[in-house]
Order: sequence, then structure tokens, then C-alpha cells
Amino acid sequence: MPGEYSQATLAAHFEDTNRRLARIEEQLALVSEKLGLSFAATDSTVPREVVELARAGNKLEATTRYRELTGASFDEARDVVVGL
Repeated sequence: MPGEYSQATLAAHFEDTNRRLARIEEQLALVSEKLGLSFAATDSTVPREVVELARAGNKLEATTRYRELTGASFDEARDVVVGL
């Protein structure tokens, strides 16, 4: 039925979107470097462990780990993880 999506369909869509965004950020970083401009990727300030958990689909675990590592509130950590 139109407008209904399975969890697998949505997950595949978000994975594709995240891959595309990662490539765009890589290109933007390269262009910025060539132009002598600063560029900080959105996940550059997030601990690698948290990024890996989030990208693997472990959003709650990533949020918890971010809070442990940074002392952030739940809402702050959730916003960071959702932004990855």
C-alpha cells in the first residue's frame, strides 16, 4: 500500500542516504582544502566509537556511550546521535 514502509525498507533508504552524505562531505572537505578553507565534518567532534555504534544502527547504545564520554544530557546526546 502506498505510504507504508517496512523497517527494512527505511533502514536501506537511510543507509543509502548516509553513504551519499559521507561522499558529499568527503568531496566538500577536499574542495575546502584546495581553496584553503576550514571544514569540520559533522562527526569530527563525536568520538569514533559513538559514530560506529550509530552507523551500525545501535542508536540507544551510541547515545548512552556519548553521555558516558562527554557528560552530555540525554537530549543533547540523542540530538548528536540522530545527526550522525
